[in-house]
Amino acid sequence: MPALNTGCCLCEAVKYELHGKPVKCAVCHCDSCQQFSGSAFMANCWYKQNDFKIVRGRDAITTYDERGTVSGLIMKRSFCKICGSSLFQQMTQLQEAGLVSVTSGTMDDRSDAQPTLEIWCRNRRQWLTLDHQGEKLEAQ
Repeated sequence: MPALNTGCCLCEAVKYELHGKPVKCAVCHCDSCQQFSGSAFMANCWYKQNDFKIVRGRDAITTYDERGTVSGLIMKRSFCKICGSSLFQQMTQLQEAGLVSVTSGTMDDRSDAQPTLEIWCRNRRQWLTLDHQGEKLEAQ
């Protein structure tokens, strides 16, 4: 089956394929996502684990187990150890559901990366407004 979408880190050491459409796309304003991304929020798309494949650079990926989340659950944050690009996130709930969270900025085609969920809105920067019709949660 040909890839519907592909993606890579900034230095292109890591490449991946995505098959099918995202299950959900989310914007997260939590402090951890802001700090990890170095930006005002993270925009991620959740794909079925079976629809996601790393095709190059598995050895260039490192994972940080963030233990200080508000939920108390470990957030596994994977990134390229060469260029530092944030690539994937995984928490227990996503893993149990058979999903992986892919950072939408690393996807080659972002046309399906429209948010349907916005979380941790209470931490949203005051100057930031997002125009979407999806669900908005003050916390998670």
